[in-house]
Amino acid sequence: MERHLRGPALLLALSLAAAPAQAQTPANAPLGSDVQGLIAAGRELSPALRAAALDSEAAAARARGAGALDDPTLSDNYQNYNDGGLFSAHTVMLSQAFPLWGKRDLRREAAQADVDAARGREQAARDELDEKIKVNFAQYDVLTRSLAVNHEVQDIAQRLRRAADARYGQGGGDQASAIRAQGEETAAKLETIRLDGERRAARARLNTLVARPADTPLADPRPVALAKTALPSTAALLDRARASNPVLSANTAEVAAARKRSTLADKAWYPDITVAAGPVIQTNNRPTGFAATIGVNIPVPWGRERSGQQDASATVGATELRYDAALRDIEGTLGEARARLEAAEQTTALLRAESLPQARATLRATLTGYSEGRGDLGSAIDAERRIRDVELTLLRTELDEQVSRAAIERLIGGAL
Repeated sequence: MERHLRGPALLLALSLAAAPAQAQTPANAPLGSDVQGLIAAGRELSPALRAAALDSEAAAARARGAGALDDPTLSDNYQNYNDGGLFSAHTVMLSQAFPLWGKRDLRREAAQADVDAARGREQAARDELDEKIKVNFAQYDVLTRSLAVNHEVQDIAQRLRRAADARYGQGGGDQASAIRAQGEETAAKLETIRLDGERRAARARLNTLVARPADTPLADPRPVALAKTALPSTAALLDRARASNPVLSANTAEVAAARKRSTLADKAWYPDITVAAGPVIQTNNRPTGFAATIGVNIPVPWGRERSGQQDASATVGATELRYDAALRDIEGTLGEARARLEAAEQTTALLRAESLPQARATLRATLTGYSEGRGDLGSAIDAERRIRDVELTLLRTELDEQVSRAAIERLIGGAL
């Protein structure tokens, strides 16, 4: 019996002890083995990111022509006089309107602010994709490690069942213990099926995020040590978000664009000029003359200028409120994510320092007693379940750490 139990117990203890080991990921690692490779693939292949980049290019193209003059107008004015002698002439005029009062500069500045907003939205889309990849890779990693733990548990359960059968056959145990051992083995098999299904689902989500078919194979994730850095205060994180969060940057640019257009709408009441010049060609073969005109538009209060001012004023108010709403949402989400991360780190430390060593000690003592004919199989199974539950809880808290860290990094626009 001791031969049946000590091998798997030692295997499980060694595997649990080695779980947090660090491993360096090579630069040419296959896709799926590390999160950096998946992030790079997602940024290159994601159609959503390519669409956001094209939106930025379109905004930049509009900005290049925002301050340009309107197209000139070519006109032909024919005049005919029959007073005394026949006289007629063509006056060919080329006219050009010139906006005054800095209107062209305002249009250019508003369009440039639109470019900044588009680039902020592009960066926000990139950060959001990065977060999704980080979260799904963490789930993929945890499920892979959970499967490994469950396979070891399943092996122990199988060995326990064989030992219980042997002990029962020799008259040293009861049938209930053998049946319970068999049930524990079946439960471990069912858990393996469940975890494998969830792992395949996580792999499908990762493939979708990097624009690959869902059933494309992915490499197994390599063990990577969790980042352990001093956690800044919520106020410090919020300051970083104000400076670097792309959503706030886009909203700030939208506010700037709306204010420029509001100023432009106010200047719609200021007149512009139109200058025209061209030759006067007489039809009686007399010398060609020259004509020039200058015109001023008259802003008449028929409602267009006033409605434009009201539209611009409402747009400014709306963009400012959207910025405030985004800032409040980021502040709340940062506080929530920071609290979850802090709790997960504390839980992880406690599990590693106390719960896991206690569970290992209990398992060793129980298995030793059972191998020497003391105690019963139920106690051994309970001890095995306890160490499995502690290890899986540890994996879940590590997942919570990575999910919370990914959320914070998206919100502050950079790594912690």
